[in-house]
Amino acid sequence: MSKQQREEERQAIISQLQKLDRHGVWTDEQSKNEGYPRMTLREARKKLEEMLDPKNH
Repeated sequence: MSKQQREEERQAIISQLQKLDRHGVWTDEQSKNEGYPRMTLREARKKLEEMLDPKNH
């Protein structure tokens, strides 16, 4: 997977996270404004998996 493909996947997952939790800090800009590092692809995948897991609802 190319760097561009990883970034596109990361952005797509971040978009899904925003839809699932409108009040979360997901985008690079939001993270920067809150003093957090930008979310990595690995972190985004893990968070999406957690949010979609029925055990967490």
